[in-house]
Amino acid sequence: MTLQQLRYLCGIAREGFSVSRAAHALGTSQPAISKQIRVLESELGVDLLMRKRNRILGLTGAGHAVVEAAQRTLWEADNLQRITAEFAHKGAGRLVIATTHMYARYVLRPVIKDFIKDHGDVQLVLRQGIPTAIAQWVASGEADIGISGRAPAILEELMFLPSTTFERSVFAPARHPLLKEKRLTLRSIARFPIVTLDPDLEGGHKALDPFGAAGMTPNIVLSAIDADVVKAYVELGLGVAILLAVAYEPERDRGLRVIKAAHLFEGTTSHIVLRHGKYLPGYMHDFIARLAPRWDRGAIESAMRAKTSPRERAG
Repeated sequence: MTLQQLRYLCGIAREGFSVSRAAHALGTSQPAISKQIRVLESELGVDLLMRKRNRILGLTGAGHAVVEAAQRTLWEADNLQRITAEFAHKGAGRLVIATTHMYARYVLRPVIKDFIKDHGDVQLVLRQGIPTAIAQWVASGEADIGISGRAPAILEELMFLPSTTFERSVFAPARHPLLKEKRLTLRSIARFPIVTLDPDLEGGHKALDPFGAAGMTPNIVLSAIDADVVKAYVELGLGVAILLAVAYEPERDRGLRVIKAAHLFEGTTSHIVLRHGKYLPGYMHDFIARLAPRWDRGAIESAMRAKTSPRERAG
């Protein structure tokens, strides 16, 4: 039995039992994966995959148990590699950060810029996705750290460290009538067309839910998954938008104005997502501390030992 065989088995399960997708994800060939899985089954003396002719339908009972054990084994093997690499290469490494477009574009840029100055030997990789995908990437080991505006359904192997809370503002074109309002209300906003983030995203539903709760139906003329796209259409005069205030950049958004709206719309608290038991080299601790100073090495190790996220303990 080898780690490579276990990686192939977990890869097949992760890719929906498609050997071709697993081969592509793992950088190998379909025949190589099929051969190694057959060798593993022969060594263990049981079938791990349910097959019908040339199709894989799923895992057998033994397959489920072996995949769970294999994931733990691969996880600890990865920890061993990180520990030895930190001591062997002294500061060199790779850091995969999974985050949303909003955080990658508006929050992380200064943090990453300063981090690279002090850690030139660390290769940084940014993966963008929605909060659910971010949690899955961290849980599977495809990402080292997740930064997400909303903690999704909590997975047992994950911990969520609350970071910064960001407030929402109304974005409007220059000289828009809303700019003359002494105190913004939902009714005054609803008089105008709205450009919004997709309602399935946290930024979308947190902007729209207050209208529904007040019995109003806003006139949504456009929705998008990217705050930059939303701002571009607001600047064209298609409507107003409710976005995190941090998305406003005065030097770039010269045709836009923002109106504080924290009294109308719930803010968003960013979370640092980590997997319990993951070994974090010194440069990862440094990155987290730059993003959220209260989560130093001691605080993170204490949370990991507790095996329950700070968000759960607080709630």
